[in-house]
Amino acid sequence: MDISKDNKFLTSRPVMQSGLTDVIPLGQVPSHYLNRYRAVQKVRCAFCENHTPHNNGFTVQMKDGRTALCGKDCAEIYFGEAVAKDFEKSLEKQIKRETNRKIITKTLVGIPKTLTLLTDDLIEMEALAISATEPLAKNFQHSGIQTKTTDSGTYEHKEICRRWVDQQGMHGNLRKNALDEERIILKIKAASLLRGNDISRIARLKRAKKELKILQSVNLETDLSDVIIERISTNRKAIISDIENGIGFLDLCQQFYTKENIKALSKLNQHLQTNSKAFALHKRPYGFDLVISSNHYDLEHDFENPARATFQIPDLSQQPTVETLLAALKGEIL
Repeated sequence: MDISKDNKFLTSRPVMQSGLTDVIPLGQVPSHYLNRYRAVQKVRCAFCENHTPHNNGFTVQMKDGRTALCGKDCAEIYFGEAVAKDFEKSLEKQIKRETNRKIITKTLVGIPKTLTLLTDDLIEMEALAISATEPLAKNFQHSGIQTKTTDSGTYEHKEICRRWVDQQGMHGNLRKNALDEERIILKIKAASLLRGNDISRIARLKRAKKELKILQSVNLETDLSDVIIERISTNRKAIISDIENGIGFLDLCQQFYTKENIKALSKLNQHLQTNSKAFALHKRPYGFDLVISSNHYDLEHDFENPARATFQIPDLSQQPTVETLLAALKGEIL
């Protein structure tokens, strides 16, 4: 694949570059590398005595402005290993800067599109989901549920059940023997939502939107110095991480907040030491109401029934996918 059209530091057809010098006299050393190449067809080295054909090397520039091709192995032989390594290291820094510049440019151009997808409704959806999940996670933080989930995130509550079976003795007589079996009596899907270390959740989508609005003020023409590029690259990684984790949290909530799952959670509550009596999920036009019945009086609950708290669960099937939200920031077209 020839990528010279969109990357001046890497080409697969080095001989197509204009102004190349075929032969550089022995002993002359370039001032720096212009690019690296992985040639589709072998090319001649301008430096070695036999002008050995090769595929991998560098386009170099001499102090007087001449440019030539040099095989990777020949560079170390004719320039000296230390000099060749320094040239290569300098080129790699330029490549990294140029790559980051292109990535950041795509990101800045894609911000307006991404902001239209991070709607107020989506931000509110995240806030409501956090408000409902935090008290549940707090309720189960000392239950041990977090350490007993399967690889898929499902919690399985098991109990030892004893049954009696007939077994024939040595003399042919039948006797009853106890057989203990471990059985799964209930399952909680997406139980990783209740992990204790996630009790105080961050509104990641809200934070990502705030950071994107700040980046939106960057001027593509004047503000992209190396220092700014480095800073924006760090911010970009954090924003992408927040969007991935924010949507991941909502996806987990969608799996968790089902009538069947909350019913199983309420049954599980009877087997564990928690501060709540029961949980229920009621269908509403906007999604669900999660109802938590508490064992203790709590002023944070509603005044009419302080031992009963209700939390709105929005329709979690409406959020965009991670791929959709990140497409514009990555310069992709969906």
